[in-house]
Amino acid sequence: MPRAWLNPAGGLRYHVRALRAGRLWQPFREALGRWFPVFDVPGVRAVLVGPSAAYTFPDAFLSQFAALTVLEPDPVAGALLGKRLRRLGVAFQIEQADHLVAPLLRGGGGLAELLRADPRACLIFGNVLGQTRFLLPDPDFERFKSAFREQLAPLLAQRAWLGFHDRLSGNFAPAFAQPYTVPARLHDQTILRELYPSVEGTAPHELFDHQSEGFFPSQIPHSYFHWQIDRARHHLIEGVMSGPGSWQAEALRQP
Repeated sequence: MPRAWLNPAGGLRYHVRALRAGRLWQPFREALGRWFPVFDVPGVRAVLVGPSAAYTFPDAFLSQFAALTVLEPDPVAGALLGKRLRRLGVAFQIEQADHLVAPLLRGGGGLAELLRADPRACLIFGNVLGQTRFLLPDPDFERFKSAFREQLAPLLAQRAWLGFHDRLSGNFAPAFAQPYTVPARLHDQTILRELYPSVEGTAPHELFDHQSEGFFPSQIPHSYFHWQIDRARHHLIEGVMSGPGSWQAEALRQP
């Protein structure tokens, strides 16, 4: 894998893009800000996976946690996020080692070990899983997804968790009121019909599929967001979380 600060899933190019984004990213940030409060787990510890510098995370979301373990290999992102968390008064530690991809491929340790050691911690995936498609060749990517389901999915059952990731990207802009929440993951044709209504006929040939299906259960509510990355490129973001206000989340508040 390339060095974290140069890799195609983020790195310096992403930080420069974030600095230049200005108002382009604001609708996505605001939509996430309306979705995040549903995930109500104040005062718990959290493991935050691949947030980069957390440019799209509101302060109010980050500051609800008693402590954060941040898994972020990019040292630039870690430094920027650490500065922000200190300003918010959130206790944190940043781990630059790869706790996600390599441990799953080799069959042990990493994120799964962290979660087993802290069963009360909630888990948050930043916009990282849809980017792993760029980090691995096809056979390894399929092995990674399979290992994610086998090793990590069982550890989600007894804890609060949240994730958002790329579903599609390209030069076509989707058109819908966000967040767009539905009872289950949308099929590709439904995505095109409901979220890309003006370009349904040509979009399949122009949109890049990040192959993010299979990481999380399909038959739970999914929310969709439009993220205009720059003047030309648009991402359709898919978000999913454990049942908000559920007994799992309530149990995490107990001493």
